[in-house]
Amino acid sequence: MSDWNRLNSTAYVANDETGNFMYAAHVLLAIVMIIGGSLQLIPAMRKKHPRFHRYNGRIFVLLACTISLAGIYLMLARGTVGNTLMHGLTIFGGCVVILSSILAVIAARKRNIGLHKRWAIRLYLAANGVLFFRLMIFAWFLLFGTLGVDPTTFTGPAVLAVSICSYVLPLLIAELVRYAEGTTNKVITIATASLMVMIAIIFLVGLFGVVLANWFPAIVNL
Repeated sequence: MSDWNRLNSTAYVANDETGNFMYAAHVLLAIVMIIGGSLQLIPAMRKKHPRFHRYNGRIFVLLACTISLAGIYLMLARGTVGNTLMHGLTIFGGCVVILSSILAVIAARKRNIGLHKRWAIRLYLAANGVLFFRLMIFAWFLLFGTLGVDPTTFTGPAVLAVSICSYVLPLLIAELVRYAEGTTNKVITIATASLMVMIAIIFLVGLFGVVLANWFPAIVNL
């Protein structure tokens, strides 16, 4: 278990069984949550397998809340890189997860499908905020190096901007997409579609950076 610290210096702490359990839950359950949550977004899956959608949704809500609470606990108990504002943004994301979970479930129980969908999307975006942060920060490193980043403290205007974009911007973009779906204004539709393409490209660059700098060396050096 001490090998966890090869990728995260605060992952394993000797004689801290609660914290180590929280870290394991935070990381390992995230794999299941990301896969299960992505399946919820496929229209054909919702239409052809409604029972799976309902049970998978319940599992996703449970995992998202558990992971968020574990992450908040670890941040408060062990600390992490960055400054107080960054920590606040991360906690904000966790609170959005919990609030969205509650409201998505309430809307589903009331058979208000439109409202349920909106809160479920907000939940999905907030639950993946940490993943968005990693993809965007590695994209920044690949394109601009450490410009705007203090590598020692992992602070700076670039890190703060990426934090805001990871936790707040996805929620705003979701509202823009929802508005674009219901408008006949082609300019808004094209601009929204272009924005989504740009985000996809940024994520692909970030994914390449994560693999190159983090995942691939970790696998090779096992």
